[in-house]
Amino acid sequence: MKTLKFIIITLISAALFSCNPNRQSVAAGDKPGEYEAVKYTIEQSIGWAIEKDFEAMYKLWADDMFHFWLFSGSQVVGLEKFKEYSEGWKDPDFRGTRFEFKDLRIVFSQSGDVAWYSCYLDDCSSYKGVESCLKDVFQTGVLEKRNGSWVHVLMHGSYPVDKIPENYVRKFYSHLFESKKEE
Repeated sequence: MKTLKFIIITLISAALFSCNPNRQSVAAGDKPGEYEAVKYTIEQSIGWAIEKDFEAMYKLWADDMFHFWLFSGSQVVGLEKFKEYSEGWKDPDFRGTRFEFKDLRIVFSQSGDVAWYSCYLDDCSSYKGVESCLKDVFQTGVLEKRNGSWVHVLMHGSYPVDKIPENYVRKFYSHLFESKKEE
C-alpha cells in the first residue's frame, strides 16, 4: 500500500511540475523564457493595432506565412501578400482599442523551436470613433523560432458553428431564414 501511495504522489507531483504557472502544457524542448516570448508574439500579432506599428507587426510573421481569418477573403499566403492585405488597416480612422486572449494554451515541439497554440480572442477596434468587437473568436496558430525570433507561420481564426454571432448569421445566411413565397 505504501508503494502505491508513493507512485500516486510521484505521478501527481510530476504532472504538477510539468505545467507552467499558467497551467499550460510545456514540452520538454521548452527553454526558460521561451513560453513568455511566444506568448508576447501571439499577443502582439493582435495588439500591434493599438499603436499601429506596422513594421513591428511585420516582424512577427515568417516570409512564408499563412493567414486565414474569419472570412474567405482573408486567406493570405506570404509576407508580401500580407503587407498588401494590411493596407486597409493603414486608414487613419482605424485603430485597435483593446484585446484579450482567453484560455491561451501553448505547446512546444520536442525540439523546442516550434510552438502551437489555441485560445478564444476578443479583438476590438474603432473606425471613425465607433468601437466594434469580435468576441470569442477561436484562434489557433503555429510559430517557429527563426534567426533567434519567434514568428507566426500560420494563424487561423473562426467561430465554432454554434457560436457564430447573430450579426454574421444575418449578413451571410439570412436567405436561409426567409419564408418561401407560396406559389
